[in-house]
Amino acid sequence: MIILIAESKTMEKQEFGVSTEYYETHKPVGEKEAAEIMERLKDMTLSDISSIIKISNDLAVSLRRMTYEFPNKNMGLRTIEAFTGVVFRNFDYRSLSSSDKEWTTSKVRIISSLYGWLKPEDIIKPYRLDYTSPVSPDDTSLYIYWRERVTTQLISDLQATGENQILNLLPADAAKCVDWKTVKRFAEVWKVDFKEQHGVTIRSPYTEKLKALRGKLLRNIVLNRFKTPQQTATFGNDIMIPIPDYEYPDRLGFYV
Repeated sequence: MIILIAESKTMEKQEFGVSTEYYETHKPVGEKEAAEIMERLKDMTLSDISSIIKISNDLAVSLRRMTYEFPNKNMGLRTIEAFTGVVFRNFDYRSLSSSDKEWTTSKVRIISSLYGWLKPEDIIKPYRLDYTSPVSPDDTSLYIYWRERVTTQLISDLQATGENQILNLLPADAAKCVDWKTVKRFAEVWKVDFKEQHGVTIRSPYTEKLKALRGKLLRNIVLNRFKTPQQTATFGNDIMIPIPDYEYPDRLGFYV
């Protein structure tokens, strides 16, 4: 089972020193495309960056600075430790054992608006983009730009690892980076639904809680070494309870 998660908008600011040899063996497959995107952003005015990406002027200043620092590969961040959003805080990678971290490296992949496809150990630079930002080299939104490339890489990973199942923990925007119709010719794709009760109504949790639940579920998948979605469907604790005989095919359901 390959598990797909998305980047977060917030990232660790403190980079660490990276040797040339280490970077070359941990370079993202989308490094060239990422450099082209950052070079394009460097040529934009702060006003253009702010309006096109829909961020504040302060964030535009920060992103502009990142474009100038991007070519410096002597400093960087390990992907799985770089993102600091809700999913990653609840996954809490740093507290895992060495063997759990190795298992994470083999099973988890991160979909990125700048790099496309990332492995946990890849070395990346800080950035602040959205999948919908129309700043790709061909003037399309980044999810459109990355779709064919990410899909090809996902299929390549499936074939290289011998896996034939995918657990999709992606939010909607990140999921647009994948051509699922093509991928489903190579693997089963499973999604997760979390449901909570409000009076007589059962509905999905609000966004921040949903992100936290994805992170907690991912952590428990790693800790329990679940190899398939079917194994994951049996997991339950005080936070989430599996929904037996869930009504939707290729989906796991949990009460929270």
